[in-house]
Amino acid sequence: MNHPDYRLNLQPLGTPRGVSSVVGPHGAGASPSDKKSKNKSIRGKKKSVFETYMSKEDVSEGLKRGTLIQGVLRINPKKFHEAFIPSPEGDRDIFIDGVVARNRALNGDLVVVELLPEGQWKVIKPESNDKETEAAYESDIPEELCTRHLLHQSLKGCDDSPDVIIEAQFNDNDSEDGHGSAQNMLADGVKKLSVCAQEKGKENAGAVTKEENISTSQDARALAEKSLQKSAKVVYILEKKHSRAAAGFLKLLADKNSELFRKYALFSPSDHRVPRIYVPLKDCPQDFVTRPKDYANTLFICRIVDWKEDSNFALGQLAKSLGQAGEIEPETEGILTEYGVDFSDFSSEVLECLPQGLPWTVPSAEFNTRRDLRKDCIFTIDPSTARDLDDALSCKPLADGNFEVGVHIADVSYFVPEGSDLDKVAAERATSVYLVQKVVPMLPRLLCEELCSLNPMTDKLTFSVIWTLTPQGKILSEWFGRTIIHSCTRLSYEHAQSMIESPTKKIPAQELPPISPEHTSEEVHQAILNLHGIAKELRQQRFADGALRLDQIKLAFTLDHETGLPQGCHVYEYQDSNR
Repeated sequence: MNHPDYRLNLQPLGTPRGVSSVVGPHGAGASPSDKKSKNKSIRGKKKSVFETYMSKEDVSEGLKRGTLIQGVLRINPKKFHEAFIPSPEGDRDIFIDGVVARNRALNGDLVVVELLPEGQWKVIKPESNDKETEAAYESDIPEELCTRHLLHQSLKGCDDSPDVIIEAQFNDNDSEDGHGSAQNMLADGVKKLSVCAQEKGKENAGAVTKEENISTSQDARALAEKSLQKSAKVVYILEKKHSRAAAGFLKLLADKNSELFRKYALFSPSDHRVPRIYVPLKDCPQDFVTRPKDYANTLFICRIVDWKEDSNFALGQLAKSLGQAGEIEPETEGILTEYGVDFSDFSSEVLECLPQGLPWTVPSAEFNTRRDLRKDCIFTIDPSTARDLDDALSCKPLADGNFEVGVHIADVSYFVPEGSDLDKVAAERATSVYLVQKVVPMLPRLLCEELCSLNPMTDKLTFSVIWTLTPQGKILSEWFGRTIIHSCTRLSYEHAQSMIESPTKKIPAQELPPISPEHTSEEVHQAILNLHGIAKELRQQRFADGALRLDQIKLAFTLDHETGLPQGCHVYEYQDSNR
């Protein structure tokens, strides 16, 4: 059976998505006289590019009534005119098309949106343009539903139909007033398709019963719902999560005769999800206007301070010059600044919260309130380059064949009094940020690498969980509490792996790190083997119960010790010791 090959394409010409233009009262197809009269009415007043935000009261009421939706805005970094927020129903994301519809919101902002009329929703095309895929897609659709534009069928049944494909992407003026010519074309095209489909059906199948019509109508409606993605526009920004800072480059404005040219330079962000920004020339280097090419490869940081309704570009302030683009440190500083990571030095007020007398020792009062585990065989396993050792392990065999397994975490809370300056800055930073060549710590290095780090052969404050386990990993008992430990050695993953791979062979002392005299390398070796045996049993049980393993390749870099520049890279290999 030959399906009619309907094709509709209403891709609007002219104004690109996300860029506003003045249109006549009848949309994009308005006559010059319409535009002239329109321009007269707004003479002396700058046209608005963006809609005015709703009032807080209207937003609150709309959210309560369900006419407005809130969510975190995600802007596609590769197609920056596309943005999304999650759907409250948990189904397909809500689509926000273009800069104008985003209404000055930036990536990560918590926004409130209003759904557009259904006629302006995004049409979902088949994921692949491959002809075989499209043919397979078409074969699954009944002929009665050939009116759907997603089938990419040409209008052979109607000679006067346009041989184009519906994209349902309107320009901003179409979206806002709902009366754009693109929408009128869409409506006319769909009506025409419906007529043609009905005539074709009569030719091929004769009379159709009322019940079949109802069924077909329901099927068409269901397919239409699957083929459309709810689309919306931003009407309010609840919380500006984006830092409003960006790294990028300075340029002179193109129009040298304009008034703006004498006042502003143009900042072009490296991240295209951020708008271009007008920067006052007084913030720029003194010789920038006369020697702009000298700064063509200089990376700057700029912060947005305002973004008016009547401007495609934001207003900003130049924060600092980072250095030459392409160099590691300037680029790194730019990334950290863009994402709002505080990498400044800790203030003297914060550092004064830490113990001043070094080396620090555990106060005698702590022995009265903590479980003393200093005689147990406890050790750390970390990457060989780690500087902060924040967890340790122990595995003691019991007379009945079971094991006492302990996990011991550095008790950072002891050194961070609630409400202190140290507590506040840690709460603001929230986490340590690990980059390829360095770490931006949440807490001062003295605390991370000395006071709390579970370095070997020193007494340390910890919080522990201790289980009694069978060799199969079944929990018989558990205990949680504050403890004091004395790690007997610091193992790397490579050390632990060599012990796992040589269960009966003694590892030579020169191949291992120093071990405290209270314990032997054989004792540590046996503890590693016991932990490995329990871990294998637990993993096997997890996968038997339906666990899913998702291995993601991790790239590791070799850096020059002096310059910090990358010398090579390799795939990081996860071994049993990592698990």
